[in-house]
Amino acid sequence: MKDELEKYRLHRHIMCIDLKSFYASVECADLGLDPFKTPLVVADKSRGGGSIILAVSPYLRQKGIPGRLRIFELPKTENIVFCKPRMRRYLEASAKVVSIFLKYVSKEDIHIYSVDESFLDLTDYKKLYPMPDIEIAKMIINDVYKETKLTATCGIGPNMLLAKLSMDIEAKKTKSQIAEWNYEDVEKKLWPVKPLSKMWGIGSRYEISLKNMGFKTVGDIANCDVNILKKRFGIMGEELWYHTHGIDMSLIQDKKKYKPLSRSYGISQVMFQDYFKETAPQIILEMSDELSSRLRATGKKATIIHLMLRYNQDYGGTFAHQTKLQEPVSLGRDIAKHCLELMERYYHDEPIRGFAISLTGLVDDVGTQLSLFEDTVKKIKEEKLFDTLDQIKRKYGKNAVRRASTELEHSTAKARNEEIGGHHE
Repeated sequence: MKDELEKYRLHRHIMCIDLKSFYASVECADLGLDPFKTPLVVADKSRGGGSIILAVSPYLRQKGIPGRLRIFELPKTENIVFCKPRMRRYLEASAKVVSIFLKYVSKEDIHIYSVDESFLDLTDYKKLYPMPDIEIAKMIINDVYKETKLTATCGIGPNMLLAKLSMDIEAKKTKSQIAEWNYEDVEKKLWPVKPLSKMWGIGSRYEISLKNMGFKTVGDIANCDVNILKKRFGIMGEELWYHTHGIDMSLIQDKKKYKPLSRSYGISQVMFQDYFKETAPQIILEMSDELSSRLRATGKKATIIHLMLRYNQDYGGTFAHQTKLQEPVSLGRDIAKHCLELMERYYHDEPIRGFAISLTGLVDDVGTQLSLFEDTVKKIKEEKLFDTLDQIKRKYGKNAVRRASTELEHSTAKARNEEIGGHHE
C-alpha cells in the first residue's frame, strides 16, 4: 500500500502560518498590551449582554474560554477589556502581514486562506534560504512579530494538508509555535486523533455520519476499505481516505488559475431585540435586496430559497423551511415574497432573534421569460433600474440609494451598510 500511495505524494516545502487570536491580538498591539496577560475581548458591549464576541485574547483562551460566545457568558472574575470590532483595521493588519510574506516569496507562491491564515510554498527558494524549514519559519514569524507585534503559529509539511494539520494539531501546543510533519509522522501523529472533528475537513455533521459507521479515530478511517467511504460519500469519501494518509495533490500555484464558482448565496443577521410578524418583513426585504445584488453581479438567478429564523433564548428553537420555484428569481422583492409565503404557512409569531436566507439551485440569468400573468415589460424595466442602482452604490457606497423603509426604527440596513462583514469599520 505504501508503494501505491507514494506516487501521490508531493515533496514540497509548504508553510501554513496562522495569526494567533488575530482580532484580539491586533487590539492588544494597538493598545500596547500583552495579549498573553490581558483579558481582552472583541465585542460591541453597547449592544447588550447578548452580543456575540468576535474574538478573545490568548490569555482568556488559555483559561479555557472559547473564541466565540456571548458577552453574558464571560466569567465575572476577570476584569475584561472590551474593544469594539474594527474590521477595516483588521484588514489593514492582514495586508501588512502579507506584505511581510512577500519579502520571502512571490505572490504566486502565497495562498491567502483567510484574513489571518496563509500558505507559503518555499520549494523554489531553498537555495536562497539554505537552512532547515523550521529555521526559515522562525525567521518569518519573528519578522511578523517585529513589525506588527502579532504572534504567529506555523505548520510545515510536504503538502498543504500536512502543513495545515501540523499547525492545527501540534504547533499551537508547542513552545516555539512551530511544528513540522512528514509522511512518516502520519501514522504516529494523525491516526490517533479524536474526536474526528479535530481533523481539518471534518465538520460536525460529517463527524456524526462517520461515527455512525463505527469510526472513532482518524486511523480507523485510514485503515478501512476506501470503497466503503466511496459508496457512502462518493468522491468526498475517497478524498477523505487519502487525506487520512496525508495525501493532498493541491498546489498553491494552481489556486491562482481559477476562481471558485459559488453554488449558493447566503446572508444572516443576529438581532438585538425580538422581531415578530409586524417587523420581520422589513428585515427579510433588506436581506433579500442584498442577495439580489449579489445575483445580479454574477449573472445568476435562484430556483431554491431557504429561510431560517432563530427564536430568542427563552423561547428556544428555530424555523427552517425552503421552497423550490417554478421560475428562477433575482429581484429582491421576489425573494422576499417567497420568504414571506413560507412565514405565512409555518410561522406562528414566535420571538425572532436571528434571520438567515440562502439561495441555491443557481442558474445563469439568460433574460426574462415572457409570462401571461405578469407585466414582463415592467419587470425588465425594474431589473434595469436595479442594475443602475447597483452601479451607483458601487461608486458612492451602499447608503447612497436606499429604500425609504430603511428609515424605520426597526430597520438595520442603514447601519449594516456602514459596516464591514457585519461589524463596524
